[in-house]
Amino acid sequence: MIRVLVVDDHEVVRTGLALLLGSTSDLVCVGTAPDGDAAVEMEHLLSPDVVLLDLSMPGRDGVSVTRALRDAGRQARVLVLTSYCAPDLVLDVVQAGADGYLLKESRAETILDGVRAVAAGGAPVDPAVARWLWTGLRAHASAGDLTDREREVLELVRQGHANKSIARRLEITERTVKAHVTHILQRLGVHDRTQAALWAERHLHAAGVPEE
Repeated sequence: MIRVLVVDDHEVVRTGLALLLGSTSDLVCVGTAPDGDAAVEMEHLLSPDVVLLDLSMPGRDGVSVTRALRDAGRQARVLVLTSYCAPDLVLDVVQAGADGYLLKESRAETILDGVRAVAAGGAPVDPAVARWLWTGLRAHASAGDLTDREREVLELVRQGHANKSIARRLEITERTVKAHVTHILQRLGVHDRTQAALWAERHLHAAGVPEE
């Protein structure tokens, strides 16, 4: 059985989720908590496999609960179930250590499958939330995410240099330049050199990085 702690400040939601979990043969609600402080306390007492967690609650919110559990080294998996999918909120709770993120508008079977997936080590994310998450990651990308060499490569990309020219200027191989460019695109969450150059124009050149 997968043991689940339900955390939500609305009694009707807690009761409904407990009944939903109880309707299955492999999931069980071992307790409910009406706020963040109670959630942390009950998680320590009950050691559930999964904490099904709302984000917006009086007092300690879901982000704080997640961070507290992770800081304490607790092993329970955290599946957020909320009505909110703003990029900053999604990014905050994921960075705090949440393992999955579903919306309350999800179908009952989607929520149950999400609990099973997160208990098995998966990371279920609502499709709408996934779009917001990528938006948030792009918005939060910074030059600090890049190494000094990657910053040099990106600045030369911004200036319009091809890989061969970059390799010659930095005295490295074209293969190494290509690897740097691939990593830069991944770090910035952009799809091609043009988007990377535009990002660099806004963030690096605007900050005063000198021309080569």
